[in-house]
Amino acid sequence: MKLKYLAITFLAVSNTSIANASGRLLFTQFESESFSEIAPIEQIIHDLEGDPVNPGHFAFTHNQIEVGQQQGNIELSYFLRYDYFVEFSRDTAELAYLLRNDLPLPDNKTYDVDLRANHIFAQGIAAAYRFEFQETLSGKIKLNYLNVSKTKDGSLRGLLSSQEDSYNANLHLDYGYTEDTLLDRPKSAKTGHGVSLDLDLFWQASDKLTLGLQARDMLSWIRFSKLTYTTADADTNNVSFDEDGRISTKPAVVGVEGFRNQTQKLPHRYSASAKYFINQSDYLRAETFSYNRNVFPRLAYGRQFSEITTQLEYDFRSKALGLAFTGKYLSLKLRSDDLDWEKATHLELAISFKIQL
Repeated sequence: MKLKYLAITFLAVSNTSIANASGRLLFTQFESESFSEIAPIEQIIHDLEGDPVNPGHFAFTHNQIEVGQQQGNIELSYFLRYDYFVEFSRDTAELAYLLRNDLPLPDNKTYDVDLRANHIFAQGIAAAYRFEFQETLSGKIKLNYLNVSKTKDGSLRGLLSSQEDSYNANLHLDYGYTEDTLLDRPKSAKTGHGVSLDLDLFWQASDKLTLGLQARDMLSWIRFSKLTYTTADADTNNVSFDEDGRISTKPAVVGVEGFRNQTQKLPHRYSASAKYFINQSDYLRAETFSYNRNVFPRLAYGRQFSEITTQLEYDFRSKALGLAFTGKYLSLKLRSDDLDWEKATHLELAISFKIQL
């Protein structure tokens, strides 16, 4: 609550300081993008219940709503964001699917377990500065202050082997959290504080060609003091299967639960683009989007009208179609790889609204 009051004061003071100036811009923007390599996003939300998973090694979601104002080169805003990024081996995805759906493990198979999770729920305030060099190069640099109320940051690694009536495992868990979803430890009220840095660059290379670079969380640092954590080793030699081949008892876990200082870094998000005008109104746009080094190549066709720009885009990795409308005060972007959203593995929705005072 303290940060909300600080944000209101922050925006109110900035509003008062520029009240007599002209050209003030108020804005609100919402963005949400989710992707999963192994299953539809709806199935991920429901703990993989459903059809067998596909080969893959990561999934992510980024969601943020932001309100703010711009005066001249200065931009001030308040935001809420929710991020979840998980990396895993192919064996880990298969094992998680079997366990979540209460299915028997195949006999005499060894699983290479490798799971890494990075999650935050945060609110914060941001300050940005817009700059321009000559007439061809422009950009924006933005500093975000984050107050993180929920986190998961850690890993589970090791081997698990199944036999006819039992299984053996050598698993090591090490993660910090505010809410434990593995071992049912009580919730923690600890919060983390940190910063992240964003950068936009646009270069008008010629009359027809524009190059762009957008970097989100290119640098980040979040510090937790006395965050709850668990380090544990799982000894599953005493666990057996029932007559249907299902796990009948829980493994014994030996480890340490306590509190520690922990630093968390956020996944990088980059977008590099080239926009080429075929004529005065039609253009082609090539983009490479990267989420923590996972690359999504994209190609788009767009057309500029007098009051609005429309764009149709295709993502070659997820096979998702995107449609965007950009007007003077309102913009909208949609992306999905399936018309049935419950079957989609890639979903994106972005809306922004601005008003000039």
